[in-house]
Amino acid sequence: MKTWYERAIQSLNEAALAVQERNNIPIRSLESLASHIVASLHETDELVVEALSGPPGSPLLTNLLNVSILGTRVGIGLGYYGDELHRLALAGLVHDIGLFAVPTELLSKSGRLTPEERTLIEQHPERGVEIILQCDPTLHWLAQVTCQAHERWNGRGYPHRLKGRQIHEMAQICGLVDVFDALVSERPYRPRLFPHEAVKELLVAERATFPREILKALVEQLSVYPLGTTVRLTTGAVGVVVKINSRYPLRPVVKVTAEERGDDVQSHELDLSLTPLIAVTETLKPPVVGQVHVGTVLSRPPASSATIGVSDHFTSLLESLDAITSTLQAVVETQKRQS
Repeated sequence: MKTWYERAIQSLNEAALAVQERNNIPIRSLESLASHIVASLHETDELVVEALSGPPGSPLLTNLLNVSILGTRVGIGLGYYGDELHRLALAGLVHDIGLFAVPTELLSKSGRLTPEERTLIEQHPERGVEIILQCDPTLHWLAQVTCQAHERWNGRGYPHRLKGRQIHEMAQICGLVDVFDALVSERPYRPRLFPHEAVKELLVAERATFPREILKALVEQLSVYPLGTTVRLTTGAVGVVVKINSRYPLRPVVKVTAEERGDDVQSHELDLSLTPLIAVTETLKPPVVGQVHVGTVLSRPPASSATIGVSDHFTSLLESLDAITSTLQAVVETQKRQS
């Protein structure tokens, strides 16, 4: 039986075929997908785990769905709700719809693109505008977001070299998540990055490309260690991230699964925001679908008095320890490369 994710990819494939055959895309079907994504993310983050797990399929199609899922998660972090959040989910589903009007052989070309070929590809946002308005002339807002999804805060995007607040905020969210999804997805020319590696890459390489508040929301909502990620702790124990502390992205709740006690292998949850001397030392595996179940995932720390009552001094201690841990990890990685 197909999963919801697989059925959603099938619906997006129908939209892609409609573009290639110059027919109207099934916008109402896509609106239904967007509604499901929003409703699902209000209940559980299983779709986030699925999107981050490198699902198989056409990269163009999985990218549309992943940008919708992850972008909606970021939108929730920015305070989006109601119709606005539904619009963001729909925008993610069609942000690159114009690519399907580009010749397939050009998109799959393995060598370097000629200037003419690059120009042709960079026209796809405007083709997306035509596709959307053809199926519903009232969707001007969606056409605007689609046209601007590849514009960048520093003015180095395309097709119109817009900058700063000239760019629709939803387009900036889709653009950031689009880059993030590309980094965590397998490509013929490079392996996929772990989500926490992709976050670090964005913070280093793209900090002038996207506004700080959207980058911050992505880090808080997707976490440096996303749900379902297998990690090793400073104690040597191995576990799976089952909850995210949005206040402390480096300190999720980990279900420790490889700690032996006597003759039994027991598991327990460890909230790293409450244990300053224990931290994540390395990521062992990316998120795996099926390790996180409905009802066991929270995107924010539980509303316990212990969590809410963390003092500013304790917060500073956590941040200092995390900085020390990151520095030590960097030194170790450098020594490994040099040896």
